[in-house]
Amino acid sequence: MSETNDAATLTQPTPPTLPKPQLLKAFLFLLAAHITFVLLDSTGKLLAKDLPVPIIAVARNGFHLLFMALALGGTIGWSLTKIKHPKLQIPRALALTGFTFFFFTALKTLPLAEATAINFITPFFVMLLAGPALGERVGWWRWLGAGVGFCGMLLVIRPGANLPFWGVVFALLTVACNIAFQLLNRKLSHMDDVRSTIFFAAAIGLAIALAMLPFSSLWGPWPTRLSATQIALLLSMGITGSISQYFLIRAYFYSSASFIATLVYLQIIWATLAGFSLFGQWPDVLTFAGIAVISMSGVGVALFEMRRNRKIAVLQ
Repeated sequence: MSETNDAATLTQPTPPTLPKPQLLKAFLFLLAAHITFVLLDSTGKLLAKDLPVPIIAVARNGFHLLFMALALGGTIGWSLTKIKHPKLQIPRALALTGFTFFFFTALKTLPLAEATAINFITPFFVMLLAGPALGERVGWWRWLGAGVGFCGMLLVIRPGANLPFWGVVFALLTVACNIAFQLLNRKLSHMDDVRSTIFFAAAIGLAIALAMLPFSSLWGPWPTRLSATQIALLLSMGITGSISQYFLIRAYFYSSASFIATLVYLQIIWATLAGFSLFGQWPDVLTFAGIAVISMSGVGVALFEMRRNRKIAVLQ
């Protein structure tokens, strides 16, 4: 299947049958997801300096829904709102909403690279739970990669790193939401249409964000006016939010949760570059060493996995 056909699946139903793992496609979709996630996170950090998080969440989910309705409403109509597995879709939507609130709150005080690095404790627990929760086999090489990446994360949040306490707390709450979100992504990637999954999560997120608006003062004062730049950034979150979710779910479609878990470490490279270029925040030597360890562990596992699968294919 060509890459053009992959893009065309946005207007076609997700096949109900499990495909054979296609690791290169999974990697490319995940890479695209990482870049759009970093764009989304950078936008959220820029906005969180002056706006309460509930306002950002309303825009992120509201414009997300509007973008999908305009892009797909004329093609598939009301079927965009239909889901078959609400018992899985609702927890996934709640996990994503929690992730949005906690991560954007953490970004008010934490540098982007450090906040992203803390979130990379997630793959360790995804691998731990992928067996009992999803029935996936987790090889020793994935455990090794996750363990090395976890050690790299400890370098980032080590004592003396001078990270704000509450920023770290909210980052760890983000981790808890992300673990549930990643596992449910894999579970639903072959059960419901990817477009309906993304649309439903945004609808739940918007409802919760609207309910939280009266409590916006917990994050800061209500803005008296919005600048043209802030309005443009809020609008952009609807596009990057929906596209990033699509890329991520397609990555899970072509691979396993435990394989994807080893590669999410690579997102920290883009987060580090964005943190420096947009906010002038460059990690210190030990933090940079932790980021390097995290990144190399992900790359090493991915290369081992691809080489192993080629050998299996030859033997068959």
